[in-house]
Amino acid sequence: MAATNEEKRTRTNTFALAPKAEWKKVCLIELLDSAAALVNIVTYYRRQAHFDGNQTRTDVWSAITKTEIRNRFQSVLGRAITDKMLDKCDEQWRAFFEQVDNYEGGDRENKPGVPGYWKDNNKRVLRACIRNDAYTVEWGEHSRIELALGSDLKEKYDIPLNQRIRIQIKGNPQYDGHGGRLELGYDRTTEAFTAKQPVTFSDDTTRATDSSDEECVAAVDVGANNFVAVTTTNGHQRVFHARPLFDRFHHYTERISELQSQLPEQMDSSRLIEKVYAKRTRHRNHAQDALVCHLTRLFSEWGVKAVYVGKLDDVREKHWSATVNEKTDLFWAHGRFRRRMQTVLEGQYGISVEEKSEAGTSSQCPRCDEGAHVARNGDVFQCGGCGFEGHSDVVGGENFLQSVVDDDVDFTGRRPMARPVDSGQNGPERGHQTVPRLEWDDHCWRQRGHATKEEPTNQSTRKGNLTSEAGSA
Repeated sequence: MAATNEEKRTRTNTFALAPKAEWKKVCLIELLDSAAALVNIVTYYRRQAHFDGNQTRTDVWSAITKTEIRNRFQSVLGRAITDKMLDKCDEQWRAFFEQVDNYEGGDRENKPGVPGYWKDNNKRVLRACIRNDAYTVEWGEHSRIELALGSDLKEKYDIPLNQRIRIQIKGNPQYDGHGGRLELGYDRTTEAFTAKQPVTFSDDTTRATDSSDEECVAAVDVGANNFVAVTTTNGHQRVFHARPLFDRFHHYTERISELQSQLPEQMDSSRLIEKVYAKRTRHRNHAQDALVCHLTRLFSEWGVKAVYVGKLDDVREKHWSATVNEKTDLFWAHGRFRRRMQTVLEGQYGISVEEKSEAGTSSQCPRCDEGAHVARNGDVFQCGGCGFEGHSDVVGGENFLQSVVDDDVDFTGRRPMARPVDSGQNGPERGHQTVPRLEWDDHCWRQRGHATKEEPTNQSTRKGNLTSEAGSA
């Protein structure tokens, strides 16, 4: 249980919005788009005044008045959200001018950058700040959030003027208390809404869910031959096999190249090429999203509190090739995978997700720390120093986990090796246990071939959370 303490603290609850009706999703996107447009308009006028040598700071602040902004956006956003977005703009510019003063006074080495637009790849960044009296959150069997809207949006979507839009939410709030300014965003890549709610509370109001002092940590190592290898500090391990997936992805890539070579010189693409691109992406995203769902359920069952995901930048620099590039940037779509992990794990389960470099983790023996006399051959890792033999990606996962936790993780006595589909593919396996190894069957991730235990049949889900798309393992 959390210790009683009268001192007030502020922490953040993160959760996901899951509108069931398509019109509610579109309405939320319109709300966020209008909020971003407000910020960009204020930013434009203030930047113009700032870069005009004849203008003063006072001119920057008055470049466009709040009355003008309210008249333009209040009918869509409502007064509360409009005013909070104006406050957000003011915060950015006050911080900028403070940095300028520090720079001119010699307290800052680098010249600060002028506040920029909420844009990414020529599209508005869909984000909004919502005042605490413009929303209400209720947790329970049917968790939900209610948001205030402007009269134009209410009229457009047939919402009574005296009511708010009601959206289902999913998550695992860690703190009870007084809610502050809500920050709501939408990720176009993962098509997910995420809310961050600062909560002020006394220590005795935390939602304590685990009385154990030791928190379980998981490392997700993006492997060379497998999708990911997972290792936790409490001894759980999984390998998600990706060769068939990558082979199919590579087949689509070759087909795209073949079609592109047949195009007339003045053409860059065709309808057929775009269809193959879309099919390749759809298959990859389906498997990746199901993997995230599967990991989410496992981490919840195992009591994982923090997840470290391998960062591939250093790996790309050290081992660049056309195949590695195709795997890391296209097939694995590592950026999308990480964002999806953060959206689901942080937003729905309160499990933190952080990215760390995994460079060199598969080039060192986890038993004797030998690095000079190790060899890899496909899935097989062999150490010439101590004679240890194991699975390459499992070894990488163990070393990666060891590199991100403060205390030593003891794997002695349960050193595993995940078995391949084809017997003998990895060579001798004597003295090794079997790590559950899962494959994609176009619908879910399931154990195949050798396994340490039978696949559970219970596929129930946590109430109020994401429905599983994967088989248990």
